[in-house]
Amino acid sequence: MKSMGSNSGAKGTEGGSSRTEGEIQENISENASSNSRTEKEFAKVVIIGGGACGMATATKIRRQSDFDITVLSWDSHTAYSHCGIPFVLGKEIESLKKLIVKPLAFFRENKINVKLNEKVTSIDLNGQVVITGEGTYPFDRLVIATGSLPFIPRESRANILPYGIFTLRSLADGMLFEKALETARTVCIIGGGTIGIECASALTKRGIRTTLITRGNDLLTRQFDSDMSAIVREHLESLGVEVITGESVILPENFWKQKTLILRDRQLPADLVLLATGVKPETWLSRETGITIGKAGGIIVNEMLQVKAGEKFLSHVYAGGECAEVIDLITGESRLSQLGTTARSMADVIGNNITGKHSTFGPLADPWVAVAGDLQFGGVGLTSGQAEKQGIKTVTGFSRGRTRASYYPGRKDLYIKLLFKNNCLAGAQLAGGEGIKERIDALSLAIRKEATIKDLLNLETCYAPPVSTLVDPLTPAVKAAARNMRKIKGKGN
Repeated sequence: MKSMGSNSGAKGTEGGSSRTEGEIQENISENASSNSRTEKEFAKVVIIGGGACGMATATKIRRQSDFDITVLSWDSHTAYSHCGIPFVLGKEIESLKKLIVKPLAFFRENKINVKLNEKVTSIDLNGQVVITGEGTYPFDRLVIATGSLPFIPRESRANILPYGIFTLRSLADGMLFEKALETARTVCIIGGGTIGIECASALTKRGIRTTLITRGNDLLTRQFDSDMSAIVREHLESLGVEVITGESVILPENFWKQKTLILRDRQLPADLVLLATGVKPETWLSRETGITIGKAGGIIVNEMLQVKAGEKFLSHVYAGGECAEVIDLITGESRLSQLGTTARSMADVIGNNITGKHSTFGPLADPWVAVAGDLQFGGVGLTSGQAEKQGIKTVTGFSRGRTRASYYPGRKDLYIKLLFKNNCLAGAQLAGGEGIKERIDALSLAIRKEATIKDLLNLETCYAPPVSTLVDPLTPAVKAAARNMRKIKGKGN
């Protein structure tokens, strides 16, 4: 894996912050010195955050050491799959309790001290102690994995949401929302990202009249181009979801009584509202502590995922998950990643470094996939919108194919859009009835390996009537991009 800032087109940054040779050498010396000390000197590890990164880090450290591990979490549950909540709401999974991957008993058995419902109020970096409302926790190694907070698009005198308006930040939120759904007939979801779309699809399975509203002109504005977003919208509408784009919503303070949302030119009745308007990194604690926050809004980290305070990176403090910035593989710019797969990979790197097994975390292409009803959709790398903002010229290729042979039952449509930068694959967007994840994984590797359009034209694909067509739908998309490249070159001449 490439180290941060070493990829083609990167600007020589680590976690979004330029470093001098002296700073780098100072950190190398400090890390080498710390790794040479005995385990007893670093016996206490405190992890702030009980989400995907925090708990995976704890179990990784336990497998590789006898350290004293404490996890401090403001949440009331731990080690659960947040991504599974929409599928419980749609009754594809029988209960939210099924989403708990490891019970508290597992961590007790492995001598990991998990403190739930305990909020950290401050960190003393010099004294190496974490302070909560319940007590103090000294540390030799600290991991900040505080995740994200829901973005609430409203101004209010009160610091709480009116009754009937929900978020899905935690499993407890999911339990409250699921309970409220038992008597709901109409629900409005605000937010056109993957969570909003998956929840909208889920609620239609319960027979609930559902409206999805986004202020963007399309769904998935950060992840899809307009032509691919239209496929997702059409599918939602086929399920009975009313999709409203380009609209802002006013949430009345007395929503619990009024049960009406105010749009620009209409009022929309709703028994419940779900805010799925995105998230923002939970960095207030780090900011108050003096840890450096980057331009993308997350904690700046180096390739070992150590945080920065002042002018240097700290060898004993790490950050990972949604609260930490990463480097984009294509642009070299710092950004955020809100994927569970990213959090899990970061946990491995942090766990290795804390236990003396040197590891680095490199730039990301961020492959993702989502499911709404019978539609799978996802992507990897750049979109046309992102490329335009970065001033990157791209050439695209699009194809519509089928997932099985024409005579085989159950065949489904498959849409593929590819983006090429400087003759190399730089992005892909897919939507269809099946076979999406596998293709995105393969295209993610192709982007990482800087596969050229010639490489993909020469790609060999396998075939069997139940799982593919003789010519894979990827091939026409590549050929379309090649034709577009020739047209551009022809105009240039």
